[in-house]
Amino acid sequence: MDEALSPRIWHTLDARDALAALNSSLTGLSEVEAERRLGQYGPNILPEPSRTRPLGIFLRQFANPLIYLLLFAGLLSLAIGDRWDAWFIFGVLGLNALIGGIQELKADASAQALRMLVPQTARLRRTGRIFDMPSAQIVPGDIVELESGVKVTADIRLITAQGLQIDESLVTGESMPVMKSAEAKVAAEAPPAERLTMAHAGTAIVRGRGSGVVVATGSNTVLGHIDRTLQAAGESAVETPMVRRMEVLGRQIAIATMALIAVLSILLFLQGEDFREIVLLAIALAVSAIPEGLPIAVTVALSAAANRMARRNVIVRSLPAVEGLGACTVIASDKTGTLTLNRLSVECLALPDGTLIRRADWLADGELPGLAKIGKVAGWCNEAQLTDTGSPVGDAVDIALLDLAREAGCDPATLLGESRLDHLHYEPALRHAAVALGLPDGVRIVVKGAPETILAMCEDAGPEHREIAERLAADGYRVIAFAQKTVQRLEGPLRQSMSGLGIVGFVGLADPLRHGVIDAIRTCQAAGIDVRMITGDHPRTALAIANQLGMHIDLQDVVTGAQLKQHDPSSALFVDLVIGAKVFARTEPDQKLAIVLALEKSGQIVAVTGDGVNDGPALRAADIGVAMGRSGTDVARSAADLVLADDNFATIVAGVEEGRITFVNIRKIVLFMLATGLAEICMFLGALAFGLPMPLTAVQLLWLNVVTNGVQDVTLGFGKGEGDELEQPVRATLARLIDREAIILMLPGALAMTGISVWVLSTMLGAGETIDAARNAVVLTVVFFHFAYLISIRHLHRPFWRWHPPENLWMFGGMALAITLQLLGMNWGPLQTILGLSPIASSVLLQCLAGGVLVLVVTETTKRIVYRPRC
Repeated sequence: MDEALSPRIWHTLDARDALAALNSSLTGLSEVEAERRLGQYGPNILPEPSRTRPLGIFLRQFANPLIYLLLFAGLLSLAIGDRWDAWFIFGVLGLNALIGGIQELKADASAQALRMLVPQTARLRRTGRIFDMPSAQIVPGDIVELESGVKVTADIRLITAQGLQIDESLVTGESMPVMKSAEAKVAAEAPPAERLTMAHAGTAIVRGRGSGVVVATGSNTVLGHIDRTLQAAGESAVETPMVRRMEVLGRQIAIATMALIAVLSILLFLQGEDFREIVLLAIALAVSAIPEGLPIAVTVALSAAANRMARRNVIVRSLPAVEGLGACTVIASDKTGTLTLNRLSVECLALPDGTLIRRADWLADGELPGLAKIGKVAGWCNEAQLTDTGSPVGDAVDIALLDLAREAGCDPATLLGESRLDHLHYEPALRHAAVALGLPDGVRIVVKGAPETILAMCEDAGPEHREIAERLAADGYRVIAFAQKTVQRLEGPLRQSMSGLGIVGFVGLADPLRHGVIDAIRTCQAAGIDVRMITGDHPRTALAIANQLGMHIDLQDVVTGAQLKQHDPSSALFVDLVIGAKVFARTEPDQKLAIVLALEKSGQIVAVTGDGVNDGPALRAADIGVAMGRSGTDVARSAADLVLADDNFATIVAGVEEGRITFVNIRKIVLFMLATGLAEICMFLGALAFGLPMPLTAVQLLWLNVVTNGVQDVTLGFGKGEGDELEQPVRATLARLIDREAIILMLPGALAMTGISVWVLSTMLGAGETIDAARNAVVLTVVFFHFAYLISIRHLHRPFWRWHPPENLWMFGGMALAITLQLLGMNWGPLQTILGLSPIASSVLLQCLAGGVLVLVVTETTKRIVYRPRC
C-alpha cells in the first residue's frame, strides 16, 4: 500500500480503484485496521512552524539599541579597569534578558495551550457506522463525510459529490470556490488547483455535500509539502499588532527622554563632571527612564487576561482581541445557538384550513385530524439519522421534526428507510430541501422550507396561507411549511419537478432562550454596548424573540434581507438603514458581512458572532470575531479572534468585562513606568538647578531599574478589576492610554518624587553627611516612592484603602521581592561595594518613609480630583 500512497496519482484514479488501492470499501475501515494504520502512518497532524528555542528567545532580549549602548558602557568600564561597575552592568542585562525570556516563553506556551482547546473533528464512516472523531485519528483508507461548513483535514479522493464547492485559496491561491466532481477525468500532471476529484487538507467546504476516501494524512498531504501551513491560532503573543503599537509608543517616549538626557549630559559636562561618568550615567538613566520593557509587560497583562477569560469560557485565539472586546460598542449576534439554546422542538401545527394544534393537544390525543399526515412528511423530508439506540442525530430542525413524526404515531426508522430516488439537501441560500420517494402509489415529492419559498411552489396557495404563517411567526415560532405531490415517474432532476405542489401544513418550532441572556443584554445596554440580532427567521418571529430578550423594539426596528438588497452596500442609504435597525431578519449569508462593514463605517467598534462557514468573511471583517466553540464550524473558529466554549451570549459579556479590565491594567502599567521614569530624569535636572551633585550614580540607577520597574510593573497586569468596569464609558482605541487624564495622574506624583528626592539630597549634604550617605538615602527614598505610587494606582477609581489585598497577590509579591533586594543591597558586603549602599539610621529611614507617604497623599488627591464622581 505504501507505493499506492504516492500523492501524484490519486486524482487520476477512478473512485473504485482508489478504494481498492487502499484496501478499503464504502463501509470504511474496521477499528482494528484503523488502529494499525494510525501506528503505521502516525497521527494526522499538519506541520507547525518551527518555534524559537529558549536560547534564541534569551538572546533576542538583547536586540535593543539601548541594550547595545549599555553593553558598550560595560566594555568601556572594563577597559578603564572599573571591573565592579562592568560586571554589575552585565549582570543587570542578563537578569533583564532572563525575565523577558521567561515571560515570552510563558506567553507562547499559553497560546499553544489555548490552541489545543479548539480541536478539529471529522465525520468518519467505519464498519458502516458514522462517528465524529478528532481529525488527528484519520488514517489513509478512512471514509470521510463532507458537508457545508466543514474544514477538510486530510487529502481525500472524492467518491460522491452533490453540489460540492470547496474554497481552496489556502492551497492554490484561487479566490473563487471550485465545483468538485467525483467522476471527472483529470490529467496526471494537473496541479492541485485543477484536481476536481480531490479535496485537499486545509480547504473548506463552502456548499454541498460529498464523501471520499482518505489518501494522505499529516505531512504527506499537499498542504504538508508547501511552505505555509494552516494554523489553528494566531501568531505568538509578542508578535501581535497591539504589542507593536506599544513598541511605537515606547519609541516615541524614548525620543523625548533621550532629548532630556542629552540636555542633562551637556549641563553636567559644563559643570566639569568626568566624561566617563557622564556617559555611564546618561546610558543608565536612559535604560531606567525609557519603558523598554513595556511590550513584555503588556504581553504578560494580555496573557493573564486570556487565562482569566478561558476560565470564563472565552478562548482567546488572538491576544489583541482581549482588550479589543472591551472596547466594542456594538455586538452583532446570531440568534440561534447564541441567544437561544438551539434545542428546537415543534410546539404548534397549522393545517391548510387554519386549524391550530398545540403540542399539549397531540400529546394528549395522537389521533387528531391532519397530525399523521404532517408527521409523515416531516419524517420523509428529513436529513437526520438514527443511532444504534434509536436517537436522532443531525441538524436541530431535522431532529425536532423526527421527534414530531414519532409523537404523531409514525415510525421514524420506516420513514427514513423509504426508497429515495433523489434529494436536495437544505442550503441557506436555497431556503428549502426536497426528496423524491419511490412509494407504491408513485413517486412522492416532498418539500419543506421557508413559507414564502414553499408557497411560491404550490398551486393551491392563497393569501390565507401567508396569514397563517405570519400569525405563527408573530407568536415567536420559527415556521416551516410542507408541501407535496405525487407523480407517476420523475422526469429529469428533482429541482425541475418542484412546482404544482399541494400544501400539507405548517409547523412552528420554538427555541428556548439561554439562561442569563436577558440579564446579559441588559448589562450590555448599561455598559453602553448596543446589541443587534441577525437571524434568518421571519421578521415577526425575530421581533417576538427580540422583545422576549428585553430589547423592546417595534416592527419598524426590524430590517429584512429584502430591504437591504434594495441598496448598494457601499451607499450612505445602506449604512443609514443598518444603523437604524436593531434586528436583521431573513438575511442571506453574504449580507452579514455587509452589515458588519456598514456598522464599522459608521464609526462603531464591532464584535460579531458566527458559527457557519458563511460567517467567515464577517468574522474576519469585524473588529472582534467571536465564534461558537460547540456548534461552530472549523471555518468559523479559524476566522475568529475569540471562541465561546459554551456558545452562550452571556459569556461575551464576561469577555467584555475582562477586556475592559485589561485596558485599565495596561493603562496602570504605562502610568507607573512613565511617572517613575519622568521623576528620575527630573530628579537630576532639579539637582543641577540647585547646584547639587548628581543624586544617584549610574550603577544605582541600574539597581533601581531592577528593584522597582523590573519586578513591580508587570504585577499590575494581574489585576482582577475594580468591579465597575461595565459601568464605565466605552474606550475605543489604545491611543487613549496617554491622554489628558493620564498626564494629570502622572505629573503631580512625578513632581512630588522629584522635589522630595532633591530635598533629601540637600538636607543630608547640609547636615554634613558624605555624598555617598546622601545617595544611599535617595536610593531608599525612590524605592518607597515606587511603592507609594504602585499602591495608589492599583485602583484608579477608589481610594487605596477601599480594596482588599487578595485582589492581586502578585503585586504584594513584587513589593516583597523589591524590599528584600534593597535590604540585601544595603547589608551584603559585595553588593554594598558595587552599589555604594549601607545600612541607614532610623531617623533617615523615617524621613524616607515620610517622603513615600507624601507621594501617596499627592497621588490620592490627584485621583480624587480626576475621578471625583467615582472616588
